[in-house]
Amino acid sequence: MSKDIAQFIAFSKPFIDAAKNIFKTMVSSNLETGKPSIKKGNVSNGDISSIIGMTGTCERGGEAFNFKGQLVISFPEGTFLKVTSAMLFEEFTEINDDNSDSGAEIINMIMGNAKRDLTSLGYKMGMATPSTIVGKAHQIKYINRIKIVVIPMTCEHGDFILEICYEELF
Repeated sequence: MSKDIAQFIAFSKPFIDAAKNIFKTMVSSNLETGKPSIKKGNVSNGDISSIIGMTGTCERGGEAFNFKGQLVISFPEGTFLKVTSAMLFEEFTEINDDNSDSGAEIINMIMGNAKRDLTSLGYKMGMATPSTIVGKAHQIKYINRIKIVVIPMTCEHGDFILEICYEELF
């Protein structure tokens, strides 16, 4: 395994663990992860996506560097409505102004939990404010020239996608 792949796996694990924790505590659902792949293009894998950016520094092995990245969570409409209904204890049948921020709240909680765990790996991270995009086949503006790793997730409410982009800047 290359050093870059090993570093990406180490960086990604806290986000996956955080997603599992958030879904267990906030949605009362266990998450299973599928096989990661590299995303091609910028069209969303869902009908609603929440995005949060990150930047920071890391010290590892006596070497310091900057990094930047993004975390995206994309849901098909049906999964989003079921997850949001479970999280807010209210039945939703359509995406609207009352519930569209639920994805941003989930991604913010995932980022906060992962940030805590990444600190023990030497990362110091700043987080942007999450944003949400709604619509079939919407496009996501990713950081230029960064690989996007797609991690399929499934829970009792349906399937969705977690995407992690990460680049070390030396």
